[in-house]
Amino acid sequence: MRAVELAKVAASAEALRLRRLARRQGLRAAYWAVAGVFAVAVFVLLHVLAYHLMVPHLSPTQASLVILVVDLVLAGVFAFLARRDVPDPVEKEARQIRQQALAEMKSSLTLTAMAGTAAAFLLGRWSSKPEVTIVGKRGTMRVVGKLAARLLARR
Repeated sequence: MRAVELAKVAASAEALRLRRLARRQGLRAAYWAVAGVFAVAVFVLLHVLAYHLMVPHLSPTQASLVILVVDLVLAGVFAFLARRDVPDPVEKEARQIRQQALAEMKSSLTLTAMAGTAAAFLLGRWSSKPEVTIVGKRGTMRVVGKLAARLLARR
């Protein structure tokens, strides 16, 4: 029964991790989209700047240059935010919980299988007929009780 509970914990931790991963990737896509908008603005303003540089008036060129620098800075900030691919603490913890639950589940299943195999071997060796036992809390106690009784009867 513990293995089933551990499997449920592992599944819910994996679901949480995948939701957080999808959220993070969605944010990255949004940042890239915003960076793309500003990149288009930079491209347009480069054309406007080239136009204003051809005109001998200085004030429209200076205004266009200021807007261009601001757009470049904003595009750089959003590109930096989009490049970040760092899992948040909730995603990291969900991954650790999933890994721990899966490891404990494997350990629990291995221990249960070994106990069942050992009990079947010992019971099959000491009895004339093979017994089918249920391995669990009560089944294990029944096997241990039968083994103890047989060992005491042999002495």
